[in-house]
Amino acid sequence: MHKAIVPIWAQRIEVERRKDALFITGWGHTPDPLRADQVPPKLRSKLDILQGLRGYRLRHLGRPDEIASIYEFADATDDEKLIAFVTEFGPVSGRLLGIDASSAWEVKVREDLGSLRREQGIFRTMVQIVQQVNRNGLADLDVLRDLLNTTDVETFDQEILALSAIAGISPKSVKAADLVPMAHLTLCLKFNQHAPRLFAFNGEAVELPHVDFTGIRDALYFQLRLDYLAHRAIGTCLNCGGHFSVFKRGTRGCKPSCQRALRNQRYWTKSKSGINAQRRKKSTERK
Repeated sequence: MHKAIVPIWAQRIEVERRKDALFITGWGHTPDPLRADQVPPKLRSKLDILQGLRGYRLRHLGRPDEIASIYEFADATDDEKLIAFVTEFGPVSGRLLGIDASSAWEVKVREDLGSLRREQGIFRTMVQIVQQVNRNGLADLDVLRDLLNTTDVETFDQEILALSAIAGISPKSVKAADLVPMAHLTLCLKFNQHAPRLFAFNGEAVELPHVDFTGIRDALYFQLRLDYLAHRAIGTCLNCGGHFSVFKRGTRGCKPSCQRALRNQRYWTKSKSGINAQRRKKSTERK
């Protein structure tokens, strides 16, 4: 079976903000997954949204070492960052305004910033819960309890509340030993809301997220689901505070610029006494 490519939402995206809404136009939308052999090798990484959500370079921002991913969305805590993410990847969960299939699949979507902020808040909470349960039995239970306490009507789904009520438990009263199982329940319920779909390729079936006309939300949860199932550590950058998948043990920065800043900081901490002494000596000699 050929490798399947989940296409990016659009090959060119423009975003216009009007008060508290984003009007997003995309050109070159591909409605279904592609076989890898249908795409020239040089274009595969550019057209594969899952590669992008693992670590895509933000070309339009002019920062060649800044790497976007699902965690860029989790950390997009202000409107500027949200709009930058949408400009790169497309809407998250908007409302379809129109489709023109005769013009390279031109798609128009409206996404209200209030809804986008809410989606970002939910996703950030999910990322932080995965971060705790993937710590190999070292979850910070106080942090986890606080995260689970955000799973109210405004943040999560009624299904989670209903199951908690049936079980007679809530994060506020549950025993510490039951917090991790409750976190797994919460994660499973949320991931099941955005379950992958089956697509047929060469007489076989493959599970992939569906990137539809209205946005990429299912692809975001699909990629986070992979990190969850792989028990992959999710780090918190010691320079900017952002989240990132830890592929190499001991990594402390989320992207090259943060890693350089941390190296410089370590060098200064280690060498500042000698550097300052040399500066004082030179200053005394000049006098």
